[in-house]
Amino acid sequence: MKLFSRNLPLIICTLFTSLSVLAENEIEIEDAWIAEAPPVSKVMAAYMEIENETAQDRQAIAIQCQEFDRAEFHRTVDKEGMARMEHQQALTIAANSELELEPGGYHVMLFNPARHLLAGDTTRCSIEFDNGKTIEFDLVIRKSSSADHSHHHHH
Repeated sequence: MKLFSRNLPLIICTLFTSLSVLAENEIEIEDAWIAEAPPVSKVMAAYMEIENETAQDRQAIAIQCQEFDRAEFHRTVDKEGMARMEHQQALTIAANSELELEPGGYHVMLFNPARHLLAGDTTRCSIEFDNGKTIEFDLVIRKSSSADHSHHHHH
């Protein structure tokens, strides 16, 4: 019992350190998808929710997807009645919140697919964050609807 009580501060310190390390990993990517596009499409858009369950703001600073030459963060903005895409160097996900990437807002532009992706296919991606962590996830290709593509005609 003496050994335990003597080491209690060390045990508590180790426990809190472990919990803070776990908390640093509490960024999750959910509901990641791409709308199926015609075979000739050279540009597609991906959407998802990025949840930040940490006590610090996080920035997504880079994204890569296996079956695309390039991936970039973008945001749709309305300028004088015209929808325009603005390239974003990074996306900020506020502490204890989520950022939803959705049609008409923030999204990921995917350039030059290696193959025609059909509904039901998946492709592997990864997002790198400002704290050095990288999260891998799958994008699921869904049947397209006209609403999914409507904001990309202004590119």
